[in-house]
Formats: sequence, structure tokens, C-alpha cells
Amino acid sequence: MANRYQKIRALKLKYEAEIAEAKADIENYLDNSVGVAEHPRIIESIDSLISSLADSEDKLKSLRRYFETTLYKDDTNS
Repeated sequence: MANRYQKIRALKLKYEAEIAEAKADIENYLDNSVGVAEHPRIIESIDSLISSLADSEDKLKSLRRYFETTLYKDDTNS
């Protein structure tokens, strides 16, 4: 069971990291006017990051929905 838990925990952490990375990149595009001026396709880039963010959020939501009991079995060590 520990092996199953470790795999699910690793996926949870992976999706959370992907979400954090996409959010940081989006914030950078939105707040960094220098980067925006040098980037002619800023809207397309932000749109792509939003897609990545949504994909990772959907995966995390599915993981929690279908494997919640295993995922939260001992989540106090996070």
C-alpha cells in the first residue's frame, strides 16, 4: 500500500508544482512590461500557459476525486 500511496503522492506534488510554475509564468507575463514589449505573441503565450494550468488543475482534481482516500491517508507529512 505504501508504494501506491507514494505514487499518488508524487502525482499530487507534480500537479501542484506544474500549477505553481504556470501561475508564476503568467504573473511574470502580466507584470513584467519589459518582457511583454520584447514578446510579440504575448496573448498566445499566456493562453498556452492558461491551458497548461487548467490541465494540471483538472488532473489534480481527478486524482483527488478518484483516489482521495489513498491520497489523504497520511497527508500530515506534507
